[in-house]
Amino acid sequence: MGNCKKNINFSKKGGINMGRTLEELEKRIVELEEKIKKLEQRLQVLEDKDEIRELQHKYVDALICTEWDECAECFAEDATVNVYLHEPVHGKEAIRRWFKEELSKTHAGKEGDFVVHPIIEVSGDKAKGRWLLYLMYMYPRTGQSLFWVQGYYRNEYVREKGRWKISLMTWTERLGLPGGGPPTGLW
Repeated sequence: MGNCKKNINFSKKGGINMGRTLEELEKRIVELEEKIKKLEQRLQVLEDKDEIRELQHKYVDALICTEWDECAECFAEDATVNVYLHEPVHGKEAIRRWFKEELSKTHAGKEGDFVVHPIIEVSGDKAKGRWLLYLMYMYPRTGQSLFWVQGYYRNEYVREKGRWKISLMTWTERLGLPGGGPPTGLW
């Protein structure tokens, strides 16, 4: 009995190697707890990336459907939007108005938006994401395809009240019409 603390003699059927000391088992428990902690951290990052991906998809879906209030709900309270051909907009309610009063002039819901190649980096309650956007502009009256635009979203995200939101959205055109910008007089 006096040897109990030094050697634990369980059978191999129980899954513990015979002859391990209590100190060795305690060390192994600490190692396993550390592994579990690291796995939990990795899992959290994967879950965060998945939620950010879903947020970006929700935003693009609302953009395609011209659901401007749904677009605005994807943004943090103190967010900034800074996109090609527009002045920067600050604050969620100003962003909501911008969708309804400005972006709606050139985005009629007849476009096809595809975001691909996400690169997401998470650091605690903040994240950065880069997305490639392909946008097919169409003539709203006929649905005829007009041209493709390609550009990059370079966004920042923040966890707000336990949910990921866009804190900074930038979009820059990479490929578009010669001369830049959408054609006028189509709508």
